[in-house]
Amino acid sequence: MQLFVVRHGETIRNIVGLVQGDTESMLSEKGKEQARALKEKLRGQTFDIVLSSPLSRAYQTAEIIIENKIPIVIDERLNERDYGDFEGHTREEFDYVNYWNFDYNLKENNGESVQHLCMRMDDFLKDMKEKYKDKKVLVVTHSGVARAIYYCIHGIPDDGDMSIIDIPNCNIMEYSI
Repeated sequence: MQLFVVRHGETIRNIVGLVQGDTESMLSEKGKEQARALKEKLRGQTFDIVLSSPLSRAYQTAEIIIENKIPIVIDERLNERDYGDFEGHTREEFDYVNYWNFDYNLKENNGESVQHLCMRMDDFLKDMKEKYKDKKVLVVTHSGVARAIYYCIHGIPDDGDMSIIDIPNCNIMEYSI
């Protein structure tokens, strides 16, 4: 399977530096432009299936990229990590590095633990490998989900620090699985 993982375009909350988590936030004009630029970059690529997070910023990005050429399938597992009490705050207002450390279980903020997110993505990847073994799959999702997919494929660092990689808006990561 060829897996293409895309983070949605820039949102209004991205502009002001607020953590979104599973809170809705619309694409900014720049976010729409980023999606159109990615569409051009992917011109000539054909996908067998396109999956998207149910959140509008991801779905709208997928719509711009695909241009109604094939249906977009919503997969709830692609929803962004629930940041709980940290949603609507900046990264500087909480311990962002420890929040993304696999060796800590930060449930005290009423959000989703990084371990649970990784289990969710591991389940998603196993399902994709089984269903779409010889297919080209486009996934449009969020930075936290894309990060978890990366570490599910490449392995969790020895120190557990999953904050190391940053995934810019409309970035695409390609995997052969």
